[in-house]
Amino acid sequence: MHKTIRLFSIQSLLLLLPSIFFAQSVSVRLPWYAGRDYYFCLPEGAKEDTIGRGKLDAGGRASVTLPRNYRGVGRLSIRKYGKIWNIVINGKEDVLMSEAPSGSPEGAGQEASPVFEGSAENSFLINSLARQNKIISEYVEVSGRPQNQSPSYVLAPPEQHMLALDNEYKTFRKEINDSPLYAARIVEILNCLSGTGSSFNVSQEGILEELRDFIVGKVDFGDLYTSGFWQPVFEVWVQTSVNDSLLLNDARHMIDRCGNDIFIRREVTQAIIRMFTKYAKDALLAELGTEYLTMPLNGQPAPEIVAGDSLFLPKHSLIVFYETGCGNCHNELEELKSKYKLLTDNNIRVITISADVDRNVFVETATGFPWVDKLCDFKGFDGENFHNYGIVGTPTFILTDREGIVRGRYAQLRELFKN
Repeated sequence: MHKTIRLFSIQSLLLLLPSIFFAQSVSVRLPWYAGRDYYFCLPEGAKEDTIGRGKLDAGGRASVTLPRNYRGVGRLSIRKYGKIWNIVINGKEDVLMSEAPSGSPEGAGQEASPVFEGSAENSFLINSLARQNKIISEYVEVSGRPQNQSPSYVLAPPEQHMLALDNEYKTFRKEINDSPLYAARIVEILNCLSGTGSSFNVSQEGILEELRDFIVGKVDFGDLYTSGFWQPVFEVWVQTSVNDSLLLNDARHMIDRCGNDIFIRREVTQAIIRMFTKYAKDALLAELGTEYLTMPLNGQPAPEIVAGDSLFLPKHSLIVFYETGCGNCHNELEELKSKYKLLTDNNIRVITISADVDRNVFVETATGFPWVDKLCDFKGFDGENFHNYGIVGTPTFILTDREGIVRGRYAQLRELFKN
């Protein structure tokens, strides 16, 4: 049976990378935007963390220091003018990025050619994308011509030319696969999202199998986590799996591949939970097994909540796991405050449990909550409540009934009120 999945054209994905650089620290010189507010963000899975913000000086200059040995894609934006530069970082190089657009900031809708220094990998990335695009474009042109209308520059018949282009493309893909550069990993991820096969002669079914094999068995989840393409890649995985049995085996294999990296294991597990929930496959979570997933499922008793030296069973409660500084958590908590009266009118007890490790940070946030039950043991995700409830990401909402039985697990509050 033919299966339609949502992929991305290689052209649209390339637009996401109009100016890509690699750095341990990033310095910019954007004179056309002098004095304007800028933001510098790093992707974390499906979220972004703003690590730098301010105003460009009179010369349009600013500098952002990155986390040590960081590998991933950073995003610099001047939001007022809709300008975004994607900056790929390999953890080693410092880069000066500049831009000289023609026109004023008021006319900044025009794309500008970036200028950069100190980026060895940048040349590899740009050249690789250009080379791939050239091969694909030439193949499409040759394959679409009638037999008697070969282009004048083609000395060989179209069939031979197509074969030569296919061999050239397979050689190119092997070079990308063998390269240790982070730029090569970005090219692989882009090819996965665009549904580009390893050869021009691979069938549609073969391409889908290649995409799934790449996600399940090859992609480095650490590199993917900081690439900015975390969520789309997991979407492709679910859509290329032909049945639930395969999804279940894939999920176990992906979690196993995380090894002893607890952080990435948590993030991959959380991504799987969200995908199964989104595609109405919650039943697979129970089959995943406690070896992979320690969490109370719908219809099972909720674990007792640890509150200091005491324990209590959360009956008819909404338990909210969050972390200060998490943008999604902040938004959901604000929404929760606006819905608090509706919850209390229905005799639902609100219990928030924080992953904060700093007491002052926790108190500053929790002081604004109108409910009574505000818990934190300052152990982060290693706390007992987080462990007992199998929390691998925040925010997470868990609803229990009057008997203390779990009746729902949500990533967003609106999912609760929708039911």
